[in-house]
Amino acid sequence: MGSKVSDLVPKLEQQELDGETWDIHTSGEHKWELWDGIAFDPDGEERDRLAVCLVYNMGLRHFLEIIPAESKVILKELLEAENTDRD
Repeated sequence: MGSKVSDLVPKLEQQELDGETWDIHTSGEHKWELWDGIAFDPDGEERDRLAVCLVYNMGLRHFLEIIPAESKVILKELLEAENTDRD
């Protein structure tokens, strides 16, 4: 997935959303759909856009508070690997 799904940048703390931003980041009809295991649409673009929007709204700190410890370990490994790839 190389395309940018959202211009929102999740920060450490939560950020408020306005109605226009919410509308842009949720499905067209505001329905929760599942397509062969992919939320919202078969290519996952709407799912990804909403995921960024929700993390933007809750903040990275809260996101880390609510994900399971195992997910934190995996996320840390992914971030370390990405940093290594950039060097």
